Parts: sequence; structure tokens; C-alpha cells
Amino acid sequence: MRVLLLLICLSFPTGAAAQIQDSIFRNYNSYAAFVDEMVKKRDFAELVRVLGGRDEYTEEEIAGFMRQFLNLYKADFPYSAVINVQELGSGFRKEMRVYWTDGLNYLYYYAFLHDRGDRLVVLEFNVNSDADVIFSKF
Repeated sequence: MRVLLLLICLSFPTGAAAQIQDSIFRNYNSYAAFVDEMVKKRDFAELVRVLGGRDEYTEEEIAGFMRQFLNLYKADFPYSAVINVQELGSGFRKEMRVYWTDGLNYLYYYAFLHDRGDRLVVLEFNVNSDADVIFSKF
């Protein structure tokens, strides 16, 4: 039985002033390093906050997400891979990442990104225990 852990879809208008801090990175490498670090060590609360959820969810909701993730994923993720990338043109890109443990625990991550040259904007992201939910975005 698959457990539908959490579906986090956040979309933001790129001109919103509130985005100046959250969901914006210097470049793709800084974004990728942040996502990998947060997911691998299971800091889902900070992942949600920084990728834009601070304005979408209360701290209580974020704490609830964190409890859900930590109950399902009891160990950090030592392994990761980018397994699907769709370049859309004009700096837009979709990507799917997968994280896993030595056991049979897998976590799937989706992002819709815009590389504006001087910064990378996370337009939408999703974290889920069900690969089909993430694959459906491609």
C-alpha cells in the first residue's frame, strides 16, 4: 500500500515582493545544494519555509508536515539522483529528484524552476512518497 505522504504544491507570481528572500537562489548550484542538504537530513520544515511555504502555511502546519515526514522516514537519505529533467526554453525547467536509504525508503521531489540569469526562482515544488504523483507532472 502506498502512503500518500504529502503533496506540497506552491506557485508564486515571480514579481511578488515577498519572494525576494524565499524561493530565490543565486544560481542552480546553490538551489540544488540547498534542496539536497535539506532533504538528505530530513529538514522538511526548512525546505518548505525557504522554497516559499512560509507565507502559505502556519508554523503549526509546517510542524505537522515535519512530524509526518519523520514518522515515515526514520533515517537520513544518503543517496540521491536527478532522474527526469525537462528543459522548456527561456530558462524554464522541470526536474524530478529521488532520495533513498539503504532500506526501501524513497522520497520523490519535483520542481518547476526559472533561471533568470542573475537568479534562479523556484516557481513550484512538490515532495511526495508516491512516485506517480511526481511523474504525472511531466
